[in-house]
Amino acid sequence: MKVKGMKIGKLAEATGVSASSIRFYEKHGLIPPPERLENGYRDYPDAMISRIKTIAMSKSLGFSLSEIKRFLPEDPEITIPRPEVIANLKSKLADVDQKIKDLHGIRRDLDQMIAYLSDPESNGC
Repeated sequence: MKVKGMKIGKLAEATGVSASSIRFYEKHGLIPPPERLENGYRDYPDAMISRIKTIAMSKSLGFSLSEIKRFLPEDPEITIPRPEVIANLKSKLADVDQKIKDLHGIRRDLDQMIAYLSDPESNGC
């Protein structure tokens, strides 16, 4: 019998990510399919803890799953080079800054419409 690594429940516990999310990441190619034990259970290497935590943190920073998939190396044993991480973070920050700018414009437009419609002298809609 193969020496077991980590079943999905243990990986979920170690990462704070649900087992269903881990299966979802596998289905969508964010993590490689694990080996299977004789009983069919998934058997994850320890390196998968870091990989899952990277995915979860990236999601919390606003990266989409497709963006995450693009910058993750195929091999979970390989770490992303620091300059690449910084470049990805700067790109996401620029996206966030643009969204904030766009939202400020929408807010300004809403304030103007409210002021216009609140004015008894306006013709309404």
